[in-house]
Amino acid sequence: MLWETHLDPNSPQPAFRALVDAWQHDDKRVFVLRNAGEIADPKGFYETHFGDIGTPVALAEDVNAGDRDNQRTGEIWMEVRYDPQHPDAYRHSANAQPLHTDGSYIPDFPNATLMACVANAGEGGETTFIASEDIVAALADENPDLLDRLSDRPVLHRRSGDERLEPIIDRSHSPVLVNWNYYCLAKDLSDEDRALTQAFFDFLQTSPAVESRTLGVKLQPGDAVTWKDRELLHGRRAFVANNESERFIWKCAIDVGEFA
Repeated sequence: MLWETHLDPNSPQPAFRALVDAWQHDDKRVFVLRNAGEIADPKGFYETHFGDIGTPVALAEDVNAGDRDNQRTGEIWMEVRYDPQHPDAYRHSANAQPLHTDGSYIPDFPNATLMACVANAGEGGETTFIASEDIVAALADENPDLLDRLSDRPVLHRRSGDERLEPIIDRSHSPVLVNWNYYCLAKDLSDEDRALTQAFFDFLQTSPAVESRTLGVKLQPGDAVTWKDRELLHGRRAFVANNESERFIWKCAIDVGEFA
């Protein structure tokens, strides 16, 4: 699932070309660019090279812009930055973030998310990933009835003026597709849908197979990671932070390998 290469900031095009080429392989889902030099401004650096990576989409949100239904800013980049003033927002807390997809409530979400690291000090803070097929395998082994219900029943996600109605697991595709974010489910779900989604949330939190098959990627300053949003779930391990911005990552939605 993991593809990784070193990136020379003074000559980055070979690494970007390799990334776009590797993107075409179904067995690769997570793509890490390891900074092999000095990148003083990771956001600016990767923004300068969008033309080598793909086409970004302005879907950024900001917790300061309003409630969860009104956080869209019209910008490309958003902060994932430790800020103790917002302990209940995963983008700004030090808590573990449950597995999810970023585009769960956006019908035309691009094929990827890109994160560029400014700082990631302290213990923990790995971004976590599990492939869709590993989720299906874990469900098939531990709770096959739940797998069938997740595959058969469309569930509504809604946030920031967008909504998306799809099954959480779509086994009609190869690779298997997933669409899931517990905290972006529509508030008016039926009792049946609420029970189904709670069961899946609990399964992801407690399944031994999910835990054993989840990959952790620790970013360092200047590193970047991108991934196929519909073909895996991702999250974050908890981390220890004493100072604001001790973990600071810029994040954007992007169509990797698609050029305007």
